[in-house]
Amino acid sequence: MISPETTLYVYEIRGDSFDDFRAPPASFIGIWNEDDFFYVFFTHPEDDYVQGILNYDTSRISSRHEVQYSDWQTGLPAGGLRIDNLQFVPDDHPAPPLGSILLDPSVVFGDGSHPTTIRCLSFLIETLDKYSATSLLDLGTGTGILALAGARLGLTKILAIDKNLLAASVAKHNVQRNNLDTIVKVREGEARLFIDRKYDIVIANLPFEVLREILVLKGASLHRFWIVSGISKDQGNTLKQLLQEQGYKIGSEHLDHPWTTFLAMHQINS
Repeated sequence: MISPETTLYVYEIRGDSFDDFRAPPASFIGIWNEDDFFYVFFTHPEDDYVQGILNYDTSRISSRHEVQYSDWQTGLPAGGLRIDNLQFVPDDHPAPPLGSILLDPSVVFGDGSHPTTIRCLSFLIETLDKYSATSLLDLGTGTGILALAGARLGLTKILAIDKNLLAASVAKHNVQRNNLDTIVKVREGEARLFIDRKYDIVIANLPFEVLREILVLKGASLHRFWIVSGISKDQGNTLKQLLQEQGYKIGSEHLDHPWTTFLAMHQINS
């Protein structure tokens, strides 16, 4: 776990290659990849190391940011966090309560404090209370928090996807810390490449543009339930129409301004 007082040193580097990263120092946290840049996180300044792996081509270093971890994200409180009937505690908790989920958010989205995470989990619990299901596809898994919750709720086959290298690494760590490797598999890659595998439930807490691209694909109609979040109300209306065109009916919906979350049920399979 990263202490709230820790200063993060974030190097913004042009390009999309990670092949040259070797023998990282102990302060290394991970690599956050974007389309044309990647961001390397450390807990101490590592100018010499970064310049070395770039063969001293300092023109590729766009900037170096220093930020307090507590300003980067909320993080789990020392005593843990309860969402519905699930308890999440820091992975270095000295005496985790029985049945709790160990979580290390690192610098990745998914510490349980965001309303879209909370609402997705509530909708997942609601769905499992009403319908039988065994499998889950978690698109944009972040820390793996929803995938871990699904395993604790009794799902037995879970695939957690994130295109971000650091998120996939953190999610794998959290799965291993909870000894859930046989249930939860984590893969790094774009969400659209995985929706042609049939699952009972898909959770997609993703940007609107990504969701719109996914929901027009043929594979989107394979699944019984979609839990969609991370979008505005107007964007949600557009996505609901796309799902209805794929044979779904819209169930529960909740607005946590400015975010909306809704459930879609396949009219044939639900």
